Amino acid sequence: MMRRIKLGLVAVGLVVASGMAGAQSGGGCLQGTWHYFDQSGRLVGEQTVGCGADDGAWGSRTSTSTFSQGCLSAM
Repeated sequence: MMRRIKLGLVAVGLVVASGMAGAQSGGGCLQGTWHYFDQSGRLVGEQTVGCGADDGAWGSRTSTSTFSQGCLSAM
């Protein structure tokens, strides 16, 4: 009985971890805007994801970025 409970808990943990990883990699249900900045902190580009017809991008993609939930952007 205890072995089944442990196995069930491990299975639930794997499902939760998999869901979190999928959401963080863009394969999940993220809806929002990536904001890209240059080295001085100036906004140089944006990309909306999961916003349907409002999806789009402008500017440059850089390694310095932030993500905000929601489909509002400066585009």
